Amino acid sequence: FPFYDENGKLQFVKYRDTQYSKEKGGNKEWCEAGTKPILFGMNQCNDKYDQLIITEGQIDSISVAEAGFENVVSVPTGAKGFTWVPYCWDWMNRFEEIIVFGDFEKGHISLLDELKSRLKITVKHVREEDYLDCKDANDILRKYGTEQIKKCVENAVTVPIKRVIELSDVEDVDIFKLEKLQTGIN
Repeated sequence: FPFYDENGKLQFVKYRDTQYSKEKGGNKEWCEAGTKPILFGMNQCNDKYDQLIITEGQIDSISVAEAGFENVVSVPTGAKGFTWVPYCWDWMNRFEEIIVFGDFEKGHISLLDELKSRLKITVKHVREEDYLDCKDANDILRKYGTEQIKKCVENAVTVPIKRVIELSDVEDVDIFKLEKLQTGIN
């Protein structure tokens, strides 16, 4: 997988063992030494900077692009590797919103917590129910097709802020009927 930056310059190269099996062991993927980790697909993005979709794997980003989305990238070294952030920070923050389409395993969406804690722009994520019985975008594409990928992206929701509720969910209260706290001060 060649990783080109937004200017079309090759910055990072990653390889995948097509014969890999867990039983055989060894590394499933590796990258060339001395390269700069950046997001896969940066050179494929348009310059509207409206929405960026970030996936965990390169094949997942290609799967989302297959469904017709332009601004789709993937992290270079999986959900736990964030060495790419300093190299992509300025470029990534040009976007109005980011949709995290990470892997959904064990009730958790990869990349989501880390990205929402780092970014100041709007972060959305694919709804858990839209993954259906699949782990990632590639599985969804193979099993359900591009329409389900489109549904995943179009139905993405904003990450809620903990301990904040919508004003419309607050019940009306007559403050004059609330129990008073006695201070002893006249």
